[in-house]
Amino acid sequence: MEDRYAGDAGDFGKIGLLRVLAQSGFQIGVNWYLVSDEAHNDDGKHVGYLCDPKFEGCDDELLGKLGCMVFNKQRSVRALEEMDLIPNATYFHETLLHPKEGGPGFRNQWHRAALKKLKDSDIVFLDPDNGLLVKSVSPNGQKSIKYVSRNELTDYYSAGHSIVFYNHRCRQDEQTYLNRFNDAFSCEGLCNAKVLSIKFVRGTIRDYFFLLHSKHVRQAADSIEFILNSSWSQHFKRL
Repeated sequence: MEDRYAGDAGDFGKIGLLRVLAQSGFQIGVNWYLVSDEAHNDDGKHVGYLCDPKFEGCDDELLGKLGCMVFNKQRSVRALEEMDLIPNATYFHETLLHPKEGGPGFRNQWHRAALKKLKDSDIVFLDPDNGLLVKSVSPNGQKSIKYVSRNELTDYYSAGHSIVFYNHRCRQDEQTYLNRFNDAFSCEGLCNAKVLSIKFVRGTIRDYFFLLHSKHVRQAADSIEFILNSSWSQHFKRL
């Protein structure tokens, strides 16, 4: 996540999803996987949805609050937190630095701090720029800050948290793309998790994967069914 993305169409979808989960009774923790803003592309400018009637009726309170933030040019994760959009949520917003900037051991310290901050959460939402680490990116490489590692997922799950994480859809056919996750989720530490998934289909496809402890499955599944059978259904589809 980058501050410049705050309030874009993706945020409307993901925060809407988390609000539904919170309203069902889950205690939500959010690790933004916050990194410094980049300036080499136009990402984050996708705010036309705020004036698009197709987005009305899903969560008009959320739509209005995000609109105020965007139009007042106050876009940041701190602004999202301060609006209290997700009831009773806990946030971890420390910046994840490049390995050369943070030095040896920084990422592990950052990760441990996040686990501590979010320790009381039922569901932890992880929001890296790109999603699950791919084989072409070194865990210690410069691009690694855009990803969540399999070990980090395992640590959250082992600590008793269910997980929802964001993944940016790459340019592969859907089945080839999904096979990568089947392999990752079958590893020791995650193989007992119930996997559910949903995709936000406005503009760029944004996928959300759920790794659930058994005690959370029914409640999370009911939340997904609500989304797929409400006004949100024009924006979210089953994956």
